[in-house]
Amino acid sequence: MTKTVIILFIFFSFLLPNNIFAHSQIQIIEITPDGFIPQSVTIDQNSTIIFVNKDETDHWPASNTHPHHDLYPEFDPKKPIKPGESWTLKQDGGLKIGEWRFHDHLHPHQRGILTVTEEEASEKKESNFINEFGKFLEDIWTQIKKLFTFESISIGQKSLPDKNIFFAQTSSEKENTIKVIAESHGADMAWQYLKNTFKGEAGADGDIHDLSHLAGGLIYEKNGFNGLGNCTSEYAFGCYHGFLDVAFAKNLDLLRDAEKSCLKMNSRNTGYVSGPAASCIHGIGHGVASFYSTANLNESLTSCAKLSIGKEYCYDGVFMEFVRNAKDSFFNKNDSFYPCSQLEIEFGDEYSFACGRNQPSLLMGRFDMEFNQVISVCHSSNSKPFKEGCFDSLGFTLAALEDPKQVIDGCQNIGENEFASRCLVAAAGEMVFQEVPNWREKSREVCDAALEEKENCQPHVDRLILEYGR
Repeated sequence: MTKTVIILFIFFSFLLPNNIFAHSQIQIIEITPDGFIPQSVTIDQNSTIIFVNKDETDHWPASNTHPHHDLYPEFDPKKPIKPGESWTLKQDGGLKIGEWRFHDHLHPHQRGILTVTEEEASEKKESNFINEFGKFLEDIWTQIKKLFTFESISIGQKSLPDKNIFFAQTSSEKENTIKVIAESHGADMAWQYLKNTFKGEAGADGDIHDLSHLAGGLIYEKNGFNGLGNCTSEYAFGCYHGFLDVAFAKNLDLLRDAEKSCLKMNSRNTGYVSGPAASCIHGIGHGVASFYSTANLNESLTSCAKLSIGKEYCYDGVFMEFVRNAKDSFFNKNDSFYPCSQLEIEFGDEYSFACGRNQPSLLMGRFDMEFNQVISVCHSSNSKPFKEGCFDSLGFTLAALEDPKQVIDGCQNIGENEFASRCLVAAAGEMVFQEVPNWREKSREVCDAALEEKENCQPHVDRLILEYGR
């Protein structure tokens, strides 16, 4: 039957009038270590796009949202493109009209925008018969695929899959498992299952971050913004990313709805944003930066400024997303303060604290600076808000070592008591937030060394314990 359909399709394709494709273009998009070139393309619906891998590693262009590519399912090669090879996006009947955001499935921070416009009416002479016949063939093919399609697992109301069985699955099987859990037990349970399964593991890359994206997207599809409070910050905020990638897939019209949902999580009626609500608004920042393809920092920050409260957490999420996923060419290796310094010229110190909080990650992660070199950068800034954020960030970095002695030694290397104490307070709080082993005893030990901030350190830790339910 399949062969018959294919033969019929080929036969009738020869009957198509030549002028249907007379005005088609061929657009080549190169995939390089620095992303898609060009990053934004506008073509008409009868054009052909060829993605050429000019890198030395595999790439996989596909439509949003990551990782299941459901906005434009046909825009997906279904497998990686090897170095030196290419993949062609072309559809009989024309590409789908609209603005389609896409990314690299293997390197999700690499993004692009494809805009497909309608070809002028004088250039289109396709007959109704061809349209109807194409639909007929598509319906037949859909029915054929259904005959051979089955789910790899069937969970129903049974207990959730064993952790070891889940780990043994391929990436696509894991995605299917999460979808089935969401369908049978609810999207919130799918996210909880992931957290339980990967408890104690990091996840900025690889399966867990992609699966977190998937879970967040499923939560939005099932619950809308009422489900945003069910996301949490594990695995590099992957759940928030996936949730907001779907919510902001086409525009930011729902930005204030996202804010309202976050504020419902405020742990206390304090008049300011705290705890999970702050983490949630931080997640909005990630989503906004992703919407702008981590390429337009000013527009991302301007969008955050539209929030009524807690916008500084949104700024922080934007900067973190840029540090992690913007192209290397966005930053300036010869200027350790960029983009913070440029933003101060344009906007004063509005963004300085949030930018400073993320600059050490940029300097150590992208530019391979040593910890003590970053201390010097923090000290040499003329901006007090930048300095405060910068030294806070060094405390977050040291907390990841999970060793109070190393944390204390690292912060004391800062020298100046005011900033060394900020570093220690930040590290103590981060140990609670990240739930490092024996965080209660370790945070107390770090607080005891906080010198000028010793009286404020333990109350800070206690507040985080209360707000996050530790």
